[in-house]
Amino acid sequence: MRAEHSWSLLDPKPVLLYLSQHDEYIVYWNGIAMTHSQALCMAMESCCGIYATPEMKLALQKTFEKLYYANAFNTRAWDKRIENGSFVFESQKRWMQDHLNKHVKDKEASEVLGWFDYSRARKEEHV
Repeated sequence: MRAEHSWSLLDPKPVLLYLSQHDEYIVYWNGIAMTHSQALCMAMESCCGIYATPEMKLALQKTFEKLYYANAFNTRAWDKRIENGSFVFESQKRWMQDHLNKHVKDKEASEVLGWFDYSRARKEEHV
């Protein structure tokens, strides 16, 4: 388990991690690992009412699967859900619903967007 997972349980804001070996950002938020785009879409739905289109959700799923199968999240807990065609984003959003309602819903969009600034990310170098 990465330290970012633990930090994400202590701070209501997302914890960003840049994975140089994948050239991608992932986010740990309230103990849940996801892609940067998934987390940002969840936040924008919650604070601004801006929803992902079906095409965006498909792109989110493809990016998640690419990183997932490359072991970017250090887990294989999603195998059955992905094989069954479940959209990971929808499951993650349900798990995050209470957290989003409590910590994101009434925030200003500019503040929430700042949480996803790439400059906040820690960089994990591939060894």
